[in-house]
Amino acid sequence: MMSRNARAFVLAFLAYTVLALAYTWPLPIRLTDGIAHDPYDPILNAWILWWTTKAVPLTAPWWNAPIFYPAIGTLAFSEHLLGLAPIAAPLIALTGNPLVGYNVTLIATYVLSALGAHLLAYTVTRRHDAAAVAAVAYAFAPYRLAQVPHIQVLASYWAPVCLAALHRYARGPQNRWAAFAAGAWLMQALSNGYYLFFLSVLLVLWFAWFALGRWSAGQIAKLAGFFAVAALLLLPVLLGYRDILVDTYGVSRSIGEIRIFSADVAGLLVASEDLLLWGWLHVIQRPESALFPGLAIILLAGFALYSAAPFDIRAEQSKRIRMFRAALTAILIVLLIATAIPIVYGSWRLTVGGIRLVSIARADKPLTLALVAALALMASLPRVRAACRGRSPLAFYLIAAFAMWVLALGPDPTVMDHRALYQAPYGWLMRMPGFDGLRVPARFWMMALVCLSVVSALAVQRLQGRLRRVVVSLACAGLLLDGWPRTFTVVPAPQIRPSPAGVTTRLDLPISDNTDAQALYQQVFDQVPLHNGFSGYAVPHYYALRMLIEESDPRILQILAANGPLGVVIDHASDQDGRVRRFVLSYPGVEVERSEGDWSSYRIPRSATVTALADREGAPLQIKSLSTFPSPPHAARALDGDLRTRWSGGVQLQSADAVVELEQPTYVRQVVIELGGFVRDFPARLQIAVSRDGTVWEPVWTGSTALHAYYGAVRHPREMPLVFALNKDEVRFIRLRQTGFGTRDWSIPELHVRQ
Repeated sequence: MMSRNARAFVLAFLAYTVLALAYTWPLPIRLTDGIAHDPYDPILNAWILWWTTKAVPLTAPWWNAPIFYPAIGTLAFSEHLLGLAPIAAPLIALTGNPLVGYNVTLIATYVLSALGAHLLAYTVTRRHDAAAVAAVAYAFAPYRLAQVPHIQVLASYWAPVCLAALHRYARGPQNRWAAFAAGAWLMQALSNGYYLFFLSVLLVLWFAWFALGRWSAGQIAKLAGFFAVAALLLLPVLLGYRDILVDTYGVSRSIGEIRIFSADVAGLLVASEDLLLWGWLHVIQRPESALFPGLAIILLAGFALYSAAPFDIRAEQSKRIRMFRAALTAILIVLLIATAIPIVYGSWRLTVGGIRLVSIARADKPLTLALVAALALMASLPRVRAACRGRSPLAFYLIAAFAMWVLALGPDPTVMDHRALYQAPYGWLMRMPGFDGLRVPARFWMMALVCLSVVSALAVQRLQGRLRRVVVSLACAGLLLDGWPRTFTVVPAPQIRPSPAGVTTRLDLPISDNTDAQALYQQVFDQVPLHNGFSGYAVPHYYALRMLIEESDPRILQILAANGPLGVVIDHASDQDGRVRRFVLSYPGVEVERSEGDWSSYRIPRSATVTALADREGAPLQIKSLSTFPSPPHAARALDGDLRTRWSGGVQLQSADAVVELEQPTYVRQVVIELGGFVRDFPARLQIAVSRDGTVWEPVWTGSTALHAYYGAVRHPREMPLVFALNKDEVRFIRLRQTGFGTRDWSIPELHVRQ
């Protein structure tokens, strides 16, 4: 017979399922042909889940997914979503439709997140009604609606399960709960790579609060052993990403990109436009900053603090403590004034007798010190100190929620795009392996929501009788209203556009996000390797490929058809002037496969000959000097052996020169420009001239460099060398002159001359 607790969880599961179906409506009746929110990231994620049913995970064929052909390791450019495969893969294999598996899994993330939060809150409070409040607060938070295109962000249901298992292990060190916690951590890491790092930070805080100084060495060792096993199971995934992204491609996230996708403090007042009640709330426009928590959860957190007993400063009678608080209060006031001065008046300095005593140019430093003073002042309050000594769950989850929010602000926290803190905790994390490769620190907010959901449960824990039922009902209703969508957008699946019969590979044109996503969707039906791709990263050769197509260079079609007939599908809406169609039709031997109203397809025959450019060869020559215009002081960056630095000639709107001087006149086989991660910075048009004396110059090469960039990226994706064959004797000076026009920079990260 089912226990009372089991019945409660079953009823909760049914209730959360009904809520999830209502929340995502009309997606439940569009499982086979509907896509939630937009046809971009959801299509990519559906494709990833489909590919897991076609290749054995973690094998070479699985990593070498058939996109961005002929690049290797392309699955590593996005999340692998293995943690979602247990739900999605059977449905995809059974129906043959990736959208069914994806859409059911998307709806399931709401149900499972609610159940996970319910389990955690019930573990902490021992009450199912309080747990229901936490479940609604977590699963239907306003933040989730902003993340609907990112199923991996919504798949955060293992995080509360992991914390619940740790709480249960703390009560009685049973191996099953240690194993359950480690397993939940592993599954969360397999569902979302971000949460491998973000949840781990939260777990460190949890351990420091609840376990440090309380658990025995044996209890800690057992838990560590289970987590070590989980980490070993995760290791093949991590090594696969390292081998592909770091060793093969050398990709990384720039600090500028990480700053862009960090949350702003004002993001607490930014909500998704699709919310029913709060869609109008937008105090700032910034990617990933829609962190509005909802009014109900704020009220619940305030009520939790109030019901825990208000702080009583008079409870501590020590004169020394009172003086300490008074001094901290005075310091805090001074620092807040110092913060306001540069905001209101600009830079300010205090000078006495010609000696500068104080200078305030920016608000971030005094604000950082003010935050430290405020935290110290709070920590000195009797109730706070008592909560810390007693390892209060409420205090922990409030502090942890604040910490997760601060980390969501990224390495340089801002308020309305103005820098707020001088040193940020996320900057410290970036010194650890892995964190510097995470693009979106703002997703730390999901860990904050885990904590706030527990706080909301603790807010109603102590209520009794009718008041409890009324407050719980109002809390659930308020939380649902805060996070409920005005409309849950569902767009139709892309039109089926079959590949021409008998082709070896396929290219969809013009290259854009629209056609790339369309091509991925089509591949699940045709299973023809794609030259297109759509992912978190783009392969190094992709931009050069796009430039060659835009330049109508027939050599690229010749190269793509080198191993067999090439299928080309053209979207007419993106080619309104017909230029791309004319380009493809001009290729010798091309056949029109189909011509529809809004698309057409073509078969390009296998190339009889292929235009091949030279690869790197020969011994390197010593470069005596390099002079550049513009930016002469930065010329040394092109010779420092570091592909992360560069000399830049600026945007290609004017001529730019780089002149190499060798030790003595000699035979020069090649000049090689290695672009590394600056994959777009090849010159639109380059002139190369050589000289024996630096006075009389002989032009030896002129032309577009896009094909050189394509070959360099395909052959050596990490260095991406542009190889220019000179084969000239008696050369001491080599002049590289950019003469084309474009919107990108011309950069030289590394320059080599070969003999």
